[in-house]
Amino acid sequence: MLTLGIETSGNIASVALCTEDEVIASVKFKTKLTHSQVILPLVKKLLADAERELSEVELIAVANGPGSYTGLRIGIAAVKGMCMALGCKCAGVSTLKALAYNVCSAKATVLSVMKARKGVMYFGAYETDGKNAVCIYNDRVCPTEEIKTFADSVNGDIIIVGDCCAEIKSELFADNENVRVAPSKDAMQDAVSVCMAAMADKDSFVSEEMLDAVYLQNTKAEKDKAHS
Repeated sequence: MLTLGIETSGNIASVALCTEDEVIASVKFKTKLTHSQVILPLVKKLLADAERELSEVELIAVANGPGSYTGLRIGIAAVKGMCMALGCKCAGVSTLKALAYNVCSAKATVLSVMKARKGVMYFGAYETDGKNAVCIYNDRVCPTEEIKTFADSVNGDIIIVGDCCAEIKSELFADNENVRVAPSKDAMQDAVSVCMAAMADKDSFVSEEMLDAVYLQNTKAEKDKAHS
């Protein structure tokens, strides 16, 4: 299954083209530009470099949250448009699950962490078996103390991934040798892992009408409305 992956949940812009057996092409970099400026040109160049046509793509997978409200909306809108034009399926993948797939070659408990706001994290825990990642603690918004409480219940090796993995290690697990930070190349969002997570879960395939963001917390507009 030829799968196009898109990652726009943070300041990483990432696009990948994969099958179940190989990574055909991928690109990932930090950007100060908005994703609306870079993602579609990246897709076009990636396909051209790989000598593939968009019409050959059978599935388009996108990180659908948590993450940047604007970034998620841009990525999802791009995928909806392409799927509508192609008539192919799409898949929304948890950003935290995709992060766990960055290190799925290990056999460990993976703590996927992302900054939500001061003192509060997006957090999910996954068990990796050398190939896949299975959720063992549902994605949520929580204080850092909840991450520590969960980790204390784990027997065995723990790997932390995400945009604040080094900070979490230093703050909560400085003296715990069983807890390690993912290598820098695997610490941040990656469209390859979005592809891997989607292809491993056929139940995640949906039509473009069903694709939506999973923010895990209220948007600013919702918060403003609640306080009006």
